[in-house]
Amino acid sequence: MVAVLAVIMVSYPVVVVTLRAISKQEIGSALTFEWISALVDSARSREALLNTLIYTAGATVLAMGLGVLLAFLSTRTDMPGGRVIGFLALLPMLVPPFILVVGWVAIADPAAGFINIAASALTGSRTSWVSINTMAGLIWMTGLFLTPYVYLMVAAGFRNSDAAMEEAARVSGAGRLRLLYSIVLPLQRPALLAALLLVIIMAAGDFIIPATVGLKAKIYMLPSLIWQNHASFPHRPGLAAAQSLLLVVVGLLCIYFQRRALSRGGRYTTVGGKGARPMLFSLGRLRYPLGVLALLFALSSSVIPLLAVGCMAFMRYWSPYALKPENLTLRNFNYMLFEYPQVWPSAQHSLFLGIAGATACVALAIALAWYVIRARGRLAGIVDYAMVLPLGIPGIALGVGILSLWILVPGGIYGTLWILLLAYVTAHIPVAMQFVGSALHRIHTELEDASRVSGQAWAGTLRRIDIPLMAPALIGSWLLMYVVILREVSLVILLYNPSTIVLSVGLMDVWQNGFYPELAVYSLLLLVLGVIPVALLWKFARFS
Repeated sequence: MVAVLAVIMVSYPVVVVTLRAISKQEIGSALTFEWISALVDSARSREALLNTLIYTAGATVLAMGLGVLLAFLSTRTDMPGGRVIGFLALLPMLVPPFILVVGWVAIADPAAGFINIAASALTGSRTSWVSINTMAGLIWMTGLFLTPYVYLMVAAGFRNSDAAMEEAARVSGAGRLRLLYSIVLPLQRPALLAALLLVIIMAAGDFIIPATVGLKAKIYMLPSLIWQNHASFPHRPGLAAAQSLLLVVVGLLCIYFQRRALSRGGRYTTVGGKGARPMLFSLGRLRYPLGVLALLFALSSSVIPLLAVGCMAFMRYWSPYALKPENLTLRNFNYMLFEYPQVWPSAQHSLFLGIAGATACVALAIALAWYVIRARGRLAGIVDYAMVLPLGIPGIALGVGILSLWILVPGGIYGTLWILLLAYVTAHIPVAMQFVGSALHRIHTELEDASRVSGQAWAGTLRRIDIPLMAPALIGSWLLMYVVILREVSLVILLYNPSTIVLSVGLMDVWQNGFYPELAVYSLLLLVLGVIPVALLWKFARFS
């Protein structure tokens, strides 16, 4: 029963988006291709589609280049500080993207960014050296934010490469470059392709940057148009559904090719001797310069934007030349924490949804992983494939699918916190299941057999044997789900109302009002709420 409900839960948004995109009015009305045609006929849609393609391609190239290079330098070369750079490269995964956006606005805004303030001070006149409000600026931010995902997927492959094959190539006369291009990189093809397709999905469906800095710069993309078609007047949900369907098709195609790449990973599997360690490539005189550049890029992805947000939070106002001692104040903290009316209701909603959503994801993942891996029920194959679907559906498109169904149900969950909880669990159950499934695979079935021989039913075996042994992985999965839910914006931007607002959406409201120092305080509050459980439970968790 749980398996059937889970398959329905993750599958119906795709069906609903498709039906809404070809329905003249609501689902069930006359069928039409009017909204599909509007994707081509509308000048704004064509502009958004072109911008989305440029944005996705640029961010993907930057993320892949930085991620692969940082992974290689930190794991396979003698570059100093490899472990520190690796940790810094992964840090953005724990920081809500909106906070990093605020940080880069503080750094590179054309009017009041810290870089341009410094440039003006050096030249003696108002100067703008950089601008984040351009397509290049959007690509820069997104590429940095996606780099950790590439790093995570390829670093392990570089680290565990088989030393015997590399030694054989060197004995055969291969130089360092030949060894890199003929042995090391080809062995990473499955991981590289999987990372490439994942980054394409995430960049094409990204909402935060297109809907904040993108709209401010009048650079329209599909996710921001989907939001506008739902949120502005007149509403055009049919066009929003058609635009969402395009993102869904792209995402599902990427997931299909990603699974094919991973299924063929065995062709690139190597078995090294015990204790075999791959050779470290010598960088020679470039060792320290490359180390400095790698450290700078790693710091740019998280630490530098966070410091900029911290500086902005203490300003009375944010404008050119505002970084002066007399402009520093604690008033912003007092106002946002004790006077601004939506802060604490949104914080309470986010905490409830983060805790409840992470718990529901892990609990459901345990049941589904047991069904697929141990019970091997008749629907095991269907469940296994269905659980991949949400990975290919951008958050804004998934939100359109959930909204299109539940808004038609009288007395349903639309307009309540429960629809937000449903959206969070639907979107993130695949990741939780990957964690739980991996942990369950590591437990030998002999332990479970001994438990059953001793008279325990499957529920008792799961409670007494599997869950205690999986506890570190379960804690790691719960922490990841909690942090991801707390930072999510695109998934719930169409599902909330003033009585169910959450912190991440509240940031959007403050952004639109232009209160940047207050926005910085709000961002830091979201960061603190995310960091506290991670700090408390980190030593008990395992993330692999």
